[in-house]
Amino acid sequence: MSAYPKAVADGWHPIATLAELKRRPLARMLMDKPLVVFRTANGPAVLLDRCPHRNMALSLGAVRDGAIECPYHGWRFDGAGRCTLTPGADAPARHEASALPVQVAAGLIWTTLAASPRAAPALPHPLEETKFDTFLWPVRPSRARLLDAIENLLDPAHPHFLHAGIVRSRQVRKPVDATVRVRADFAEAIYVENTRPAALMPRMLEGLRGRSIGRFFPPTIGQVAFEGANRLRLAITVFFTPETQDRVRPFAHFATPAGAAPAFIKEGLLRAFHIPVLAQDRAALRRQAESIAAYGPARYALGPLDLLFPAIQALMHGEAVQDSERCVRLHL
Repeated sequence: MSAYPKAVADGWHPIATLAELKRRPLARMLMDKPLVVFRTANGPAVLLDRCPHRNMALSLGAVRDGAIECPYHGWRFDGAGRCTLTPGADAPARHEASALPVQVAAGLIWTTLAASPRAAPALPHPLEETKFDTFLWPVRPSRARLLDAIENLLDPAHPHFLHAGIVRSRQVRKPVDATVRVRADFAEAIYVENTRPAALMPRMLEGLRGRSIGRFFPPTIGQVAFEGANRLRLAITVFFTPETQDRVRPFAHFATPAGAAPAFIKEGLLRAFHIPVLAQDRAALRRQAESIAAYGPARYALGPLDLLFPAIQALMHGEAVQDSERCVRLHL
């Protein structure tokens, strides 16, 4: 039985970007399993990072002729895990490395550990659309529990304190009407703001903000979006890949409308804005994980602004949820 929530254990997860995969193999981790990613003539391949001969890590080897070569005895394996060469023998060994399913979407390499994999889910709007300038930001892994990392992205309450002056103002709060929707395949909170943000960078990037939206797509995708004048101005979609119980590797996808400004300028501004925010979030999540490890198990008290937390927790575990919709008044 998996130690991970059911929907997470059975789900598809990105483990690398296509841009990261070059000549050398990549060592990655997914739910405590070491994996190796390498390039073949047919595209990316993913194997368990273990040679069946003497259990050496294949990621320490090299890619030769579209196969990965074990650094210990030189056995080579193709993308399907078949041994294609056993040096010193007339024929390759009949043993196989364990191969995993692979999908490529939105510039990401996806795989699953499920015993009976389902089809990879469709990606949310606006991924893979042509009317947007986009870029991928593979963030280095950090100490964080998966649930906490996802909830941090979608939490409307902490930016006034953790990111004061950058994302939200500590002093200024304005009334906001929020609509919370929960369905079997997503949960979202839509905040109707119709105001000019008080913090510096949102004022520079957005102008008048009509709505801000937080969405969760199970098992591990979070998205925040900002709209003005009925037009999407920015969507940040983050794929949270659980490497271990308390280490997460995020992949962030940024999308802005094409044509508003040169794409490289927007990317530079967004990266500069998010560097301090990311550092603050990483520090907070690390300390949160350390506290849970010291006092465990995790205990969560729900407050009036924890709009999506119950749905995130239920959908991650593959629990059935009833369609629901409610409206609340907040001050953000």
